[in-house]
Amino acid sequence: MERKIKWLMPGPVPVLEEVLEAMQRQPIHHRSCEFHDLMGRLLTNLKWLFRTEQNVFVATCSASAVMEAALRNTVSHKALCLVNGAFGQRWFQMARSNGIPADSLHFEPGRPIDAEVVAQHLAKSRYDVVTFVHVETSTGVQNPLEAVAAVVRLHPDTLLLVDAVSSLLTTELDFDALKLDFCLTASQKGLALPPGLAIFAVSERLLERARRIRHRGYYLDFLRFRDYALVRETPNTPAVNLLYALEARLSSLRRIGIGAEIRRCAEMAELCRSWAKKRFSLFPDERFAANSVTVVRCPPSFSVEKLNLFLAKHGFRISDGYGDLKGRTFRISHMGA
Repeated sequence: MERKIKWLMPGPVPVLEEVLEAMQRQPIHHRSCEFHDLMGRLLTNLKWLFRTEQNVFVATCSASAVMEAALRNTVSHKALCLVNGAFGQRWFQMARSNGIPADSLHFEPGRPIDAEVVAQHLAKSRYDVVTFVHVETSTGVQNPLEAVAAVVRLHPDTLLLVDAVSSLLTTELDFDALKLDFCLTASQKGLALPPGLAIFAVSERLLERARRIRHRGYYLDFLRFRDYALVRETPNTPAVNLLYALEARLSSLRRIGIGAEIRRCAEMAELCRSWAKKRFSLFPDERFAANSVTVVRCPPSFSVEKLNLFLAKHGFRISDGYGDLKGRTFRISHMGA
């Protein structure tokens, strides 16, 4: 009998059996009263999750699709992309590939974004948006969201777009308290669901901006999402069974509390970092290491592939480094069931 593998990778992550069971129902029609009831419950619980009274939406797609859509819905002049790893760079690549003018502000991989440097840059140039990755999964760094949000708020015409794909439910995040404009996560990370859903919160201020953007696309037009959310629907046919899974997971989180989930990730991260420091070395500055993933430097001639062959015999598998760090690091996720 084949051994069941526990995937300690930063997405997709292990899923609770009760969540998988919730998906084993017949889908309902997405314009039915039953669906309206389902979406009503989901939207209420997602506002609780993001700690917001503003807009929350669910899209059937990857988080990357909604990252791109956020740029298309908000930028007419120029974007500033903060980069200290592969996913910060992705924002910049998306802007350029869509013909959206953008500047990139780079920081050393393994080190956090410096809010003071961001402030100096914003003082010299005007930007429609600043893009920010809360946890840079490629390097294991948690960037200082509160400090950067405070800097961006000093520029009333600049929106802050936050990739919280690998931070939500692994560290504190309060959309309204930080006065964020956009915050995105994905189903296969801290939420510990199968992949396929992008879940995001959007401020009224951002929607006002979107009204002035002519070519913001159709499938991921945020104004369409808002109009349909008002009647507890989605603009397009959703993956209904994934919504069943989302409801089951949110109900579970309501019972145990967000704090308990964050503490679990933090405790796992601390144990993993303690082990890694004894045998290897951490890639990020430990003061800024994320709870969601530990990134470890590979010694000379070290093979992540061989390590995974060994771990598979014991029922585990971890992830190679990402992007430029492939072969130079390995990653151990603390997200999931």
